[in-house]
Amino acid sequence: MNLYLSDKLKEMRSKKNISQEKLAQYLNVSFQAVSKWENGNSYPDITLLPDIARFFGITVDELLCVEKLDENKLFKEYSIKAGELFRVGKRDEALAVWQEAYRQMPNNIDVKEMLMSSYFDTDKDKYFHEFIGFATDIYNDDAEGQAGNMYYKGQAISQLARCYAERGDMETAQKWALKSVPIFDSSEVISALIDKGDDLLSDVAFCTYWFLEELFYMTCRIDNDDSINLGNAYKQRCFEVVSKIFETVYQNDDMGFEQLQHLYNLHQGIAGREADGGKNEDIVRRHLERAMECCEKSVSVKNHTLTHPMLYGWAVSDAPSDNMMNLKMMKKTLAEKIYDDVRSCEWFQKLEIKTAAL
Repeated sequence: MNLYLSDKLKEMRSKKNISQEKLAQYLNVSFQAVSKWENGNSYPDITLLPDIARFFGITVDELLCVEKLDENKLFKEYSIKAGELFRVGKRDEALAVWQEAYRQMPNNIDVKEMLMSSYFDTDKDKYFHEFIGFATDIYNDDAEGQAGNMYYKGQAISQLARCYAERGDMETAQKWALKSVPIFDSSEVISALIDKGDDLLSDVAFCTYWFLEELFYMTCRIDNDDSINLGNAYKQRCFEVVSKIFETVYQNDDMGFEQLQHLYNLHQGIAGREADGGKNEDIVRRHLERAMECCEKSVSVKNHTLTHPMLYGWAVSDAPSDNMMNLKMMKKTLAEKIYDDVRSCEWFQKLEIKTAAL
């Protein structure tokens, strides 16, 4: 940053044909004070800078001749440097690069996001409080003019949910995961991302895909890990929330074989827990029929690019050679004893018929 206040004052006075006396009168100071500023013998009180800038119709930065940072260029330079260090395992040094970037650009949301992620990737236990601070700051940032601001919120939610889950605080993890539903279904985020361009959309697709994968496996861990004793009602709620997130993002079941398999597992899990408790038959039916629908659709999955803007450009592969895998799992599900109370129901028998030949 270079300061040439004395030269700038003389330049602006000359350009606008204003005397030292007139400027002094406006600022309620002596013309001798103005003369000293222009000669470089002293500087005006910092509280006068906004008034001086306003008098000449310029910003304080322009008055001080502050060289405006090309933040995009600088961000790329820091990204390259940190990326090279990260790739060779020097995570602490990469973190230091982003800390320096933050000192240079404290209001740049891209820098904040990278520093948040760097704290998480370097040592999320050691830097827990720093990580939480940046993540919540990004989530709460509603600054106008930040294209893709909702995208950054989604990134913060993803890492906050994962961080709390890995620390065993499943209740807080679930609270953050729940916040992702409106993020993924927001017209604001879609329009902002489209305006931002293809590069960011591709990054969003990558992050969205892996966030959903992590969310699914985190839910499975909650269900299967005996050390996590949160009760069936809590587990049921987790399955319901994650299935809703999947169906929000993968609209109209536009997803790959594995995602349909995940969704099958979520719905059959909800149905099984409901049946095991001898509760609502309508809920059991609805989720078993939805699980069957996912299995049937997975058989014919073809290589294609997904359509939701949050998954822009993300391609899925053809169904595997054993494309009946999910239906075979469904057959085993229907044979479980927990469904004996509904086995004689017509709707259940229709489901069994669909898997009878397997």
